[in-house]
Order: sequence, then C-alpha cells, then structure tokens
Amino acid sequence: MASPPHPLAHAAPVLLLLAILLLAVAAAVFLGLRGRRQREARLPLPEPAAAAEEEISEEGGREKGRRRKARRRQRKGGGGGEGDDAAQQQLLRQRPHFPLASVAGSLQRRINARYDDLAARASQAQPITIHQIHEFIKCLVDARNELQHKSETVERRCRIKKALLSNPYYSRKGNSDRLCEQVHKLEAEHKRLKKDADIYNYLQEEIQKSEPYKMLVEFSVQMEAYEHAPGCPAREMTFEELLAEEKKDPAFWQRVKNQTSTSSK
Repeated sequence: MASPPHPLAHAAPVLLLLAILLLAVAAAVFLGLRGRRQREARLPLPEPAAAAEEEISEEGGREKGRRRKARRRQRKGGGGGEGDDAAQQQLLRQRPHFPLASVAGSLQRRINARYDDLAARASQAQPITIHQIHEFIKCLVDARNELQHKSETVERRCRIKKALLSNPYYSRKGNSDRLCEQVHKLEAEHKRLKKDADIYNYLQEEIQKSEPYKMLVEFSVQMEAYEHAPGCPAREMTFEELLAEEKKDPAFWQRVKNQTSTSSK
C-alpha cells in the first residue's frame, strides 16, 4: 500500500516560485539604481559662460551691498554729504529757470558762477561784499551789450527779409519759400532773445534789492559830486589828453611848421 505524500512536497514548488520572484525584484531594483547612477554620471557640466555670469551677478550684488552700507554709515556719521546735496539743490532752485542761452558760453559760465556765489552766501547768511556785486554787475553789463547787439542784428535782418519777400521780383516760388523759412528762424531767435532779456531784468531787479548795490550807488553819487565840486583838485592828465589840448592851440601848429621848414633847409 502506497504511503501518503509528505506536506513539504507540495510546498516546494511554491517556495521556489517565491524565491525566483524575490530574486527578480532585487535584480530590477539593482538595475534601476545602476542606470540612475550612469545617467547622473553622463550629465553635462555647467558652461563656463554661465558660471562667469553667476560670478558677475554675485559680484554686483556684493558691490551694491557695500554701497548701501557706505550710505548708511554716511547718514549715521553726521549727514555731511546730505548737507552738501541740500545746498546744491537750493542753489539750483535759486538760479533762474533757464540760462542766458543767447550769450557766449564763457560769459554764460561767468554769470552762473557769480550768481551761485552770491546765492550761496545769501543762503548761509554770509555778508555780500561790494566787490562781488561789482563783478556781477560787470558780467550783466557785458550780457546786456551782447543781447542788444544781437537783437539789433536780428531785427535788421528780419526787416530786410520781409522787404525782399514783399518785392514782386523775389515773389517766385523758390525764393519765397526760402525767404519764409529764414524769416521764421529769425523770429524764433528773436523770441529767445526776449526770454534772455526777461532773465536779465530779473537778475538786475534782484541785485538792486541788495544792500551792497545800494551802497555802491551811493558811493558813485558821492564820488561824482566830489569830482564836480569847485574846490576839487584837478586830476593828472595823460599824455594823450595833454597832446590833444596842445593841438587845439594855434601856436602848436606854428611851432610844428617852423620845425618842418628848418629841417627841410
């Protein structure tokens, strides 16, 4: 009679199948990790340009940080820089809204420098001397003379162009267009001169309000009265003035005539 099969005989195939499955899972995990490491090893390195750009951006950030720290230290250290900036802004506000654009560049710089000096002294409650007022008035006189000369020149040229434009001989199309364009340019220049004249009048009014200008005018009046006084001693004459006075005397020409005739003999 046959013996019954052992229980492990039926479980052996199942256990073998489980072992095979475990080995397959382990092999799959191993292969997956290995492939991931190979892919990471094959990744391209960052380009040098990108690295350089990152380094530059980092340097820029550090430079901005240093500037911000320097500004904070300057504010904490007493605000000297802010005071200078405020004074400069005050000077710019006190200066006229537009410069004398029609005068020469050197004269324009002289006027701005003198005006800024006077404005700085006035804002700091410092006394303005008569010499500073006199120098600024000299600049204004030069500017007035130049503006008058340019204004007269522009007006004369504008009258000539308009007269030519009204002449039938020059009323042809080509000449008419060219003359109209020239007249428009001269009128625009005349408007700029008028603006500069307003600025000149503004500066003159501001100067006339100052105490040094009033003292200068008073001193000039006193000197003029002193020179015309009866007991005022006569001033010394130059050689040119003395020669002009001698030429008015007929005896001078007689002496010259005698000397000429003597030398010719």
